[in-house]
Order: sequence, then structure tokens, then C-alpha cells
Amino acid sequence: MKIKYLGRLLALGAALVALSGCKAMDGITSLLPGATVENSKADKALIKTPFGIEKYPQNYMVVNNNKPVFEGAFVRTVNRDFKEPSYITATTDYSALDRAGRTQSVMAIVTYQSMMFHSSSVVKRPAFPEETRVSGEYLHAKYTATKDSVEKGWHGGTNNNHIVQLTGYRGYLYNKLHLVAWSLNGDMQTHNVILGTRAQNVGTNDIRNPGGMAYPETLTRNYLQAHQDEAVAYQAIPIYSRSERVPRGVHVIVQSLKDPNGLRLNLWIFNQQAGVKINYKTGQFRLER
Repeated sequence: MKIKYLGRLLALGAALVALSGCKAMDGITSLLPGATVENSKADKALIKTPFGIEKYPQNYMVVNNNKPVFEGAFVRTVNRDFKEPSYITATTDYSALDRAGRTQSVMAIVTYQSMMFHSSSVVKRPAFPEETRVSGEYLHAKYTATKDSVEKGWHGGTNNNHIVQLTGYRGYLYNKLHLVAWSLNGDMQTHNVILGTRAQNVGTNDIRNPGGMAYPETLTRNYLQAHQDEAVAYQAIPIYSRSERVPRGVHVIVQSLKDPNGLRLNLWIFNQQAGVKINYKTGQFRLER
């Protein structure tokens, strides 16, 4: 099934011209239908953007001058909340995995109250459940999609994750990477997790200059800390190249709702690691010499 995203096409058209360097306490959690789709032209443009550590040292690229362009049914939610702030409710909506077992987009309305519900001062972040396995994490793993099967999910295979020694980093190449962070009221289940490099997760892991997915997460937390009556719309879309198991990156769109100009982000977070060549079809990798 081919789906064309007009919003993404408009956003990426501008971007290519000017590229530069949960469950909520008071909300709901729902599952949305998912399907394997053919890449749109906008997706292809993001996927084909060359990654270089010199140009993108923190693994993210600004898209469309940070002008947010939300997608799908979430557009209606955001527009409603812009017009009627009284309707704003903290929610986290998870798309179902597609037919290939790949995690799809996650959409959230995050409030200060819902964020504090997952604060470390209130609750300890849990470990990932054993059943939280994601596409590409295991070589030759099989995905069972039958809804009523106790075997639903990813099973078998050999772990693709290994410790690597790179410039400035020694540790596992991959992280189980949240699309919506636990600290922003995301959960620990497969529908909110992808296989991402350490750099995609945190960039260079500099607390003073956060990178990767930690960049929009940190800005969102800081904004809500400073504006406790605000709410933030947050959408994270993993983008896969055709039938590949590992996403090439995540498109993150963020905007504050009561003051639409307070926080605005439109970012492409590369799923790459300097010094490593990734096989996105299988999840295997090799070090570049």
C-alpha cells in the first residue's frame, strides 16, 4: 500500500533548499493500525542525506528551519488543541508494528504533570521487559504477528549487538532507543522502541550539549520545567528504507501548544555511528578502517 504524506513532502522540499549544519497520569494510551508502506519522496530525501560527523557532530539535522509539520491523524489532535486549549489532555498513542514487525510512529501530548509522573523522584525507570525485542536486534529472528498467539513478537536469532572500541567511546554499538522517552511518559514496550546506535540515542553524550534523541527530549523537558502550564505535541517517526529491518533515522517533530512559538523543532536524527558501517537489512555491522 502506497501512502503519500503531503506534509512531509512540503517540509522536506523546503529543507533540501536550506539544510543546515505512555501512559499518562491523566491521559490514555492507544494502539493505532500499522502497515508496511513504500517510501515517499520525502522519506527518500531524508534517507539519502549524507551523514558526516564533521557536519552533524551530534547526529541530528534541522529540517525546514525547525518549522513543525505533523503527520497523519495527529494533525487533527494538534489543530484541535491549538484552537481549544481546554481540550488538552496528556496522551501517548503508539502505532501498531507493521507487517514486518517494525516499530512505527509514536505521538504524544506531554504536560508538566505527566512528565513529573515519570520523574525519577516519583518512580524508578523500569528495565526493558524480556519480551521487548525489536526489528534488527537479532540476526535471523522471526516475527510472529498473530494477535491471539502467545508467541507474538520477535523470537530466536543471534544478537547483533556487540561492544565496540571507537574514538571517544567504548561500549555496545546499539541501544534500545525510545521514540518517546520514558521521562516524557513513553513506555518500555516494543511499539515505542527501535534499534538505534549509541550516537543516535545521545550523540556524544555531553550533558551540556545533548545530541541524538536526547536533544529534543532535553529541550522538551526544559521547556515544560520553565512553563508548567504548557503542553507539548511530540511526534517521532522511524523511517526505514523499503524492507530494511533497521531504521535509517527518526523524524522528530515538536511544538508547544499554548504558545506555538515557544518550542518548535523539526529534526532528522541519523541512525549512524562514525567509524561503523551498518547493514540496515540485517542489523549486522563492521568497523570502518
